[in-house]
Amino acid sequence: MDRRTTWATVVYALPTAGLMLQGLLYVTTQRFMPYHGDALGATWEELPANYQGFVIGVIKGMGAGSIGVTLALIVMLCIPFRRGEAWARWAIPTIGVVFTGLTAYAAFTIDARTPASPPWRQTCGLTALYVAGALISYWPLRGRSGQA
Repeated sequence: MDRRTTWATVVYALPTAGLMLQGLLYVTTQRFMPYHGDALGATWEELPANYQGFVIGVIKGMGAGSIGVTLALIVMLCIPFRRGEAWARWAIPTIGVVFTGLTAYAAFTIDARTPASPPWRQTCGLTALYVAGALISYWPLRGRSGQA
C-alpha cells in the first residue's frame, strides 16, 4: 500500500471502530440509554412491558445495522481498498457518510423534539472522518514524473 492508502485506511478505521462499538453496545443492552429515558420522559421501569419490548427491539435493530455496516466496511477496507480497486475508493466513504449522516439526523431529531441529549454531535464527527478519509484517498499525489 502507498502512503496515501495507508493514511486513508487509518482514518476510515477510526469511525468504523466507533460504529462497531456502538453496534455492540446496542445489541447487548438490556434497557435503554439514559437519553432514551429523557426523550420518553420515563424510566425503564415505568414503561409497560410491551413498550419495553418495542423500544429494546428498535435499539437492537439499530445496533444490528451498525454491526452489519461495520463488517461490510471492514471487508472493503481489508481487501478491495488495499488492492487499489477503484470502486472501493468511493463505496467506503459513501456508505460511511450515508449511514452516519442518517444516524446523526435521527439523533438530532430526538434532540430537537425532546428534552433528551443524544450523541448526534459525536456521530457528525464520525461522518467527518469518512469525508476526511475520502479527501485523503482522492488527494492527488505528485510523483517523480510530476503527474498526479
